[in-house]
Amino acid sequence: MNKMIYAFIALFFFSISISAQQPQKTKVLLLGTFHFDNPGLDVAKFENANVLTEKRQKEIFEVVKHLKDFNPDQVFIEAIPAKQSYYDSILKAYKNGNYKLSADEIDQLGLRLAKELNLSTLHSVDYRKASFPFDSLVKVMTEANQFNLLGLLKTTVDSIENSHNNQLKTSTIKEMLIASNSKADNSFSVGMYFEFLKAGGKENHVGSYLASEWWRRNMIIYENILKRLKGNEKSILVIFGSSHTALLHEFMKYNPSFEIVDVATVLSN
Repeated sequence: MNKMIYAFIALFFFSISISAQQPQKTKVLLLGTFHFDNPGLDVAKFENANVLTEKRQKEIFEVVKHLKDFNPDQVFIEAIPAKQSYYDSILKAYKNGNYKLSADEIDQLGLRLAKELNLSTLHSVDYRKASFPFDSLVKVMTEANQFNLLGLLKTTVDSIENSHNNQLKTSTIKEMLIASNSKADNSFSVGMYFEFLKAGGKENHVGSYLASEWWRRNMIIYENILKRLKGNEKSILVIFGSSHTALLHEFMKYNPSFEIVDVATVLSN
């Protein structure tokens, strides 16, 4: 009996020792946003969010407060690496009171948070040297008389537009961010690209090409994030369009060093 007790105690302390040696996972908050300044670059066209009004500014302050409580060691933004020096310069100017924030979400969320946490930089990690042949997709579906796919495409775009524009009228910025980062919205953002693999005839692969280019762009964004980590971060924040973060979630969930944190949990605390 004593031998069994000793063996159990030894096994217990051995398991504790192994657990203590395992590095702590980095908490990752993937904050998918809509474009606050509405540049009109997406297929779906949205109404202006008017984020510079007093009401919207109060809503943004609340979001920034929750992000500050999350306390990320590094923040990654939807800007290409070539713009790094620009964002470093405006962050410095903003900290010194010499820069007026634009309506852009990088300014409204990123710069504000960087100042609150006294971060030295916002990491520019976007990648845009990828094709997105949307017009070609529509053309081959039309030529192939794939009216079901064309109808699905129109219905999808109309649904996204209507949902977002209705949210602008009824929801706060925090509520919109929680909704756009839900499991259902993430699944939709990832899955909708597979619907168009059937576009065109048997010898035409524009649907697969468009989807693969979208994945490639986001894979390189993920790569850019990984290459800027020092390895000792307790938590990081990624501020990108929600269609990007949905796919980044799919990549990052396989990283044993990451623990993806639910946006709703952070913004609701």
